[in-house]
Amino acid sequence: MTMPATRVHLRRQLEAHLTDLGYSRPRMKSTTRPEPELVRSNPVRGHIAYGETVLRADLGAQSCHERLISFSQRRTRLRSSILFFIGVAAEDKIDLTTLLVRLGIYDGARGGHVHVVPIDPQPRATARQPVKKQTKQQ
Repeated sequence: MTMPATRVHLRRQLEAHLTDLGYSRPRMKSTTRPEPELVRSNPVRGHIAYGETVLRADLGAQSCHERLISFSQRRTRLRSSILFFIGVAAEDKIDLTTLLVRLGIYDGARGGHVHVVPIDPQPRATARQPVKKQTKQQ
């Protein structure tokens, strides 16, 4: 699967995960500073959640590290942490978790504000076999 197709798949699955958690309303993005890929809010509680997708190729990129650090440190006006969900392919979860620990973002404690969401690979489309016509036998 190509990188853009993989990123689209990760993004769709991460959006579905956030929607399942109740963060269904897109928020307006500001243009003043870098924004995460997904910014959602809970329409009932008003809480904000950020979402980013990370590919295997992004794990070594300094720009990706800076984005992850930036979004993990953001706070609301009332100084509470903003939930930050990172969508990653299931086979890259351990590498991402190691990177986040090294960057000081993630300690693996339950109830933290940074969540790694492992996403299964997109199922491959199988070629459909033509249906054979059956002849009536008498």
